[in-house]
Amino acid sequence: MRYELFLLANAVVTHNCTIGMGYHYRARYECLLFFEKGKRKLNDLGVADIIEAKRINGGYPAEKPPEVSEVLIKQSSEPGELVVDPFTGSGSVGVASARNGRDFRGNDLCLEAIEIARSRLIAEGALEGVRERRAEAAPQLGLTR
Repeated sequence: MRYELFLLANAVVTHNCTIGMGYHYRARYECLLFFEKGKRKLNDLGVADIIEAKRINGGYPAEKPPEVSEVLIKQSSEPGELVVDPFTGSGSVGVASARNGRDFRGNDLCLEAIEIARSRLIAEGALEGVRERRAEAAPQLGLTR
């Protein structure tokens, strides 16, 4: 068995442009953690650590705008490379991958989430790679550009 170490490289803030739910000081931001394995350089060193994208209201629970993932995907990968999202949800990372010419693999425990993600990705022009599923495995989604 081979073990790999991922190191916390930085934190990125997403500015949602609107106030979130709650009482008192309601958040207009969310934090993302950026991990790296080795010393891979980002594609554009001029990108700030605050990414602005409007919050999605009324969508899938905790849905993130694809525009946030697009920044991260463009920074960390090249066209044709594989992007993996182990917690696919509604497929925002997959949508961002398809828009930027990356292959995508994702899975989620919720079959409804996989169906939502599948329809969003196909609408973006992604092609589905058929994959047999074991009975005990979580639903999986594999699409290519």
